[in-house]
Formats: sequence, structure tokens, C-alpha cells
Amino acid sequence: MGQEADETDETDPDRHATAKADATGTPAGSISAGGETAEKATEIELVRFDLLRCALYHDISQHWLGRIHRGLTFLMIVLGSGAIAGFGASYPIVGQAAGALIAVIGAASLVWGFGESAVLHADLRRRYYGLLAELERGADMADVKARMTTIYSDEPPVSNRINKRAHNQAGQSLFGDDFNRA
Repeated sequence: MGQEADETDETDPDRHATAKADATGTPAGSISAGGETAEKATEIELVRFDLLRCALYHDISQHWLGRIHRGLTFLMIVLGSGAIAGFGASYPIVGQAAGALIAVIGAASLVWGFGESAVLHADLRRRYYGLLAELERGADMADVKARMTTIYSDEPPVSNRINKRAHNQAGQSLFGDDFNRA
């Protein structure tokens, strides 16, 4: 499931920014609104931000992986079609190349499971938005945080690039122009 992980420097200090937490378990330094750090923001703002960031992260990931899966499936269908087979009868190298490409594309799709990963991200997105809705309805903060931790256990490896994009989108959505980008 590590296909969405990008090549980030292992020494990058922001690489695990969302994993760092203060004594209450809220992410330390994860947002900045109006010059305030996460330590000064209210607990509900931190949890709201983290839930929205996670939901947006999985939304972006789901759509990206879904496009890859649909593209590979399309290529397998086109390359395996009768038209390519007929064309390959006249030009054997085309038929052989199409067969080899079908094998490579099919193997890549099975090994990396782009479709299954897209479904996982869709499920995680739905769960985070559900928790965000419960938070907005006034759910107990301890219960919301406990359920967030449970969802974290189902998370695939994180892509730093997508995480920063989701971080910036969540901050812009919640804090507008007062948000300092990651």
C-alpha cells in the first residue's frame, strides 16, 4: 500500500509533524492561525483541523488512485481488444508488444492494488467526515479523539506531498487568509 508514498528525505523535520503531540494528544505545531501556534489554538479547533485535514488527504488520495486504476484498466481493455489482435496479425511485433504491455499493466495493477487503495481512502474519508459531523453536533471530545486514534490505525503510509496539500486546504477552509501555509 506504499504506492502513494513519495520520496521524502528521511531527515525532513516536518515529515512526522502530525505524529508529534503535546500532553493532551493534540498535534503540536500543526496549525497556525493569525500567528498563533497549535499550542495556543483551542482544543476543538485542533481536532476540527486534524479531522478536516485527514478527510481532505483521503479525498485527494482516493481520486488520484482511482484515476490511475481507471487508466490502467482502460489500457488493458484497449490493448486486449480484437482490433489490436487483428492489427497484430498483420504486424506481429504490435501483437507481441500489446500482449507484453497487458501483462505488465495487469501485474502492476494487481501488485500495487490501485483500485483497492482508492476504496480504502474513500472509506477513511467517510469515517473522518463522520467524526467531524459528530464533533460539530457537540460530541464528547474524548470520544472523538479516541475514535480518531482508532481510525489512525487503519491509515496506509502517508505521502508528504499530499499531506501538505491537505494541510493547506484545511487551514484555508477553516482560517481563511489568516492561515500560514505548511
